[in-house]
Amino acid sequence: MVDYEGRIVMRLEQARVHRGISVAELARRIGVDRKRLWRVLNGQRAMRVDEFVKLCAFFGVGIKSFIPKARTARRPPERPPRK
Repeated sequence: MVDYEGRIVMRLEQARVHRGISVAELARRIGVDRKRLWRVLNGQRAMRVDEFVKLCAFFGVGIKSFIPKARTARRPPERPPRK
């Protein structure tokens, strides 16, 4: 089983570090409690949907970029009927 929540948190934490912004400043800018955000970004609490949306908006990341692409089974080409 894939830990999608962990991957999402990791990508958002990387974006925070890349921007050089502290957890406290990020929390202030998106209107989330600092301690709660720290716990979310450190995997100690689950991220709420509203927090996820606010973080995506702040970092300019589309929510769809976190949705894994469906894996479709490749079917072999159909053979023409025999005569």
